[in-house]
Amino acid sequence: MIEVLRFEPILKGLWRVGGGSWNGTVPALSAEDDANVYLLQGPEGLALIDCAGYEGRAAIEANVRAAGFEPHALDDLLLTHSHWDHTQAAHAWRADYGLRTHLNACGAEFLARGDERLVGSPLHGPEFPFTRFAVDHAVADGERFALVGAAVTAHFLPGHTPDSTAVVLEHDGVRVGICGDVAFGPKAGGIPALGFLCALWLSNLDDYVTSLRRLEALELDLLVPGHGNVVRGREPVRAAVRTALRTAERLAADPAVAHNFSVDGQ
Repeated sequence: MIEVLRFEPILKGLWRVGGGSWNGTVPALSAEDDANVYLLQGPEGLALIDCAGYEGRAAIEANVRAAGFEPHALDDLLLTHSHWDHTQAAHAWRADYGLRTHLNACGAEFLARGDERLVGSPLHGPEFPFTRFAVDHAVADGERFALVGAAVTAHFLPGHTPDSTAVVLEHDGVRVGICGDVAFGPKAGGIPALGFLCALWLSNLDDYVTSLRRLEALELDLLVPGHGNVVRGREPVRAAVRTALRTAERLAADPAVAHNFSVDGQ
């Protein structure tokens, strides 16, 4: 009998507990359209990093239990950006378990005024099920704060969305960068990837190029992305970010693309 993978250990105290296969790149742990969801055990509790959608929520709860924890023991929810595949279930997780929710201040401002463009829900039409959630902590660029007792630093990396954020921490002796959809390891077949670009959620290639240069300068040992596999080792991380940077630079240099996704083209 083949054992079904219910969670993926990454480091001591860090697991992937949700996420789709990203077109066959990794084993699916919850609904296919889900972003990766991570469980972090810090010195003072447990945090969920992104929470994906409604469809995969039951599987994610089961995977948290399979990793040895109860969902009611969770303390914090850290969101890398507002996109629906990372946040659709945030209201439910927060309501059921009282999670303290952290989100980039730009994304928090959009939600507070009822603007769901950064969520992307208007793309799916008026029947798309999304309940706006309250943000307990609107995170500032460069802010250093405690996430379940772990010291983390937020780095705003706009481009994919204006509220895209990398959170950096030292964990188990490793410099970890949790980056959402800013950069990834290669997809199945070795295809490089960027976060999806869309005028609805204000993608900007000029910003994306600048952000990837900033991400490269963070000198990470482990890149923890919103989809696909983690990237291990300082040189492989640097290579992955450089590949994304070259892709963004090529797109930004194409006048037809830049016309829609850059400041100069507006």
